[in-house]
Amino acid sequence: MGLVTDSRIEGVINADEVHVGKGVVVEEGVLITGKDGPASKVVLGDFCYIGRQTRIIVPEFRLGDYSKLHAFSLAHGDRPMQIGRNCWIGGNVVLDSIGGLDIDDNVGIGAHSQIWTHIQFGDIVEGCRFYSRKYMHLQKDAWFVGHCIVSPVSVGEKSMALVGSVVTSDMLPNHIYAGVPAKDVTEKMGLQFDDLSVEQKAARLQKLIDAFVKEHPAYRGQLMVVTSPDEIRQGVCCFDVSRRTYTRTYSEAEVAFLKAHVPLVKFAPDGEPPFVSPQHDLHSSSGGIVDQESNSLQQAEF
Repeated sequence: MGLVTDSRIEGVINADEVHVGKGVVVEEGVLITGKDGPASKVVLGDFCYIGRQTRIIVPEFRLGDYSKLHAFSLAHGDRPMQIGRNCWIGGNVVLDSIGGLDIDDNVGIGAHSQIWTHIQFGDIVEGCRFYSRKYMHLQKDAWFVGHCIVSPVSVGEKSMALVGSVVTSDMLPNHIYAGVPAKDVTEKMGLQFDDLSVEQKAARLQKLIDAFVKEHPAYRGQLMVVTSPDEIRQGVCCFDVSRRTYTRTYSEAEVAFLKAHVPLVKFAPDGEPPFVSPQHDLHSSSGGIVDQESNSLQQAEF
């Protein structure tokens, strides 16, 4: 069977501007819209997937290539939301963008997890101190294993929270956290990522490609591992492990390999700009209300 690049949109996308890539799947019951009318812009990258009955209610939404947002999830908020390439977001996940939320490439969020960018409920006139909105940027390769609850914190690149973690403090890059509240357990468990050489990465990827081609002989010679840009060949999908990029050809072999191996293998298209542009203007923004005369209301810090 040849490569299928037609998109299947069964849900509703209510937006002023819509960009849909190749092979996108939006299942029945999905709704993508703004809060009080159409979203201003929706961008769905190549071969991304949104599972049934998912609700996305934000002013602008972007989902990158090969990313998956599974069924019965809720994404909502007053600020735009970006989800990068190669992300895997399980079912029944809550993504809150009231304070602003960017999820960078290669991030994993397991089923039933909740990512919160705001804290509010108590009566501020009556004196409740706990009210805040804080922008969050989940940096590349962060992983919340499942059933995690995450307050507005800084999430470092390659950081990891084990199942059931309640995260209330910043997560350092490539550190592992666990518990309620989550504590740094890196010293006990080690890092999420080992520091591999380019040659080691190439060997690992070549092993995966060899096994894939053995199952699909027709793809032989169409996928190539390189360790520097100088080794890239025209007309072949080359995976450059030195830069974590691949030459996009849209060949059947390329798409089949990536669909079969993402999220365990994650590469970005060579020569293309980052899909997620962090909303730097939101970093210092505050949703809290402060009495200028008595300074009686303080922002909750997390």
